[in-house]
Amino acid sequence: MLKHTKTGPLKVALLSISPHNRAILEFFFAGAGRNLFKVVTESEADVLIVDYDHPGARDEWEKRAHSGKPGIVLSVHSVDIPNGIWIPKPLTSKALTEAANQASNMLVAQPSVSRQVDALASTKETEPLPSAQSLFGSLSPQPFGVSSTPSKKLRSLVLNLTEDEEEDTTPATPSVPVVETVFDPAENDISMEEIARPVEPSIPPEVAERRWRELCGEHEDVHNPSAWHLEVMLFTPENYLLTNILDALRLTRQADEAVQINLPNGHFALLMPSRCQAYCTLDTRSDEFSMLCNNPVQTGQVTLHIPSSAELNQLQTQAEENQSGLQDMEAFVWVISLLTSRGRMSRSIDINQQVSLKHWPNMTRLEQFPHIMRIAALWNQRPGNAFEIAQALDIPQRYVFAFYTAASTLNLFEMDQTKLKSREKEKPKEESRGLFSRLLKRLLGGGRK
Repeated sequence: MLKHTKTGPLKVALLSISPHNRAILEFFFAGAGRNLFKVVTESEADVLIVDYDHPGARDEWEKRAHSGKPGIVLSVHSVDIPNGIWIPKPLTSKALTEAANQASNMLVAQPSVSRQVDALASTKETEPLPSAQSLFGSLSPQPFGVSSTPSKKLRSLVLNLTEDEEEDTTPATPSVPVVETVFDPAENDISMEEIARPVEPSIPPEVAERRWRELCGEHEDVHNPSAWHLEVMLFTPENYLLTNILDALRLTRQADEAVQINLPNGHFALLMPSRCQAYCTLDTRSDEFSMLCNNPVQTGQVTLHIPSSAELNQLQTQAEENQSGLQDMEAFVWVISLLTSRGRMSRSIDINQQVSLKHWPNMTRLEQFPHIMRIAALWNQRPGNAFEIAQALDIPQRYVFAFYTAASTLNLFEMDQTKLKSREKEKPKEESRGLFSRLLKRLLGGGRK
């Protein structure tokens, strides 16, 4: 969460603002920016926010310019007006945070303003937004025991919805349960555009559906959850390549070096924790790679090797020359998990256990499948088991099982029941509840296919 530690949030009023930008701001104010801004009436506000690209906004601002209140102006193009702070679109958390500091500095020079802003003006520190790369770096406990990577500047949170999107004020679909806000995607460097984007492959539908069957299988739903272990197709992770990959990831931490995974037929994969990247000589979308992942491997068929400096230089040169084989390490583990499970569940898990997402997967990097955003959205908002999530979304269980397996492998789930109960007690603010309902409704609506 972004915050200043010594003062309360700025009191702001929203003037002429398009519905989609209003939703973006409210979402930010209710989440990562709730300690920076508080929406109040215009008479109570110390700062005014206006969308300069919205019809009538410029006239409305000019009418209120005499008030002397600083204005935060949203616009695609640069705007230079007295007592105004321009924020370029699309909006980012960094820009909004900087605007809060600038507005504070303006208010310091106005003694008549009845609020304490000196501390806000003097501090620039915010809590960092976790990125997907941090899943293989600074998180504690670290997934798979991978060593920390050098700190990098994190991307600003990009908030963007489709232009001219109107608020949907129709009642929520009865089949969608009321959810409580447990975590905020705005705190996880997640693009609002990405959250709302459905899976729309650029490849022919028949090719996409074939790939989804490779990732999620074709198993029928379990109709008796109480006897799930008799109906659910199970797999033993220790028999598959996935376990070798996880062993390699643990070795990267112990040795603090890259690890080569020797595969059958002369192929190999190289895990480079310093770059948070993986290189594989096999195309992860090829039939050969799919068969390697979803068939048990024989003892000695896959081996691990720590390359010497000379070997590593040669391997990295090969990787640089074959960029198509390079990918994010998280994405590499994700696709191996999916191809291994194919909609099945590991024998080692308790499918009835309540879990909730600790961290959002980086959907811009991970291979997707139907309903993935809706599954992530609901599991991000409330604890539940796989059966409950599938039932609430009215989607085939195999997609939820596939997500569960891959997310568990990436250590994305909170499984500590004490922590889950503690988070369930944290009720959302009343003013933000309607917003989250509208945002989630875009993802949670719809039925199975």
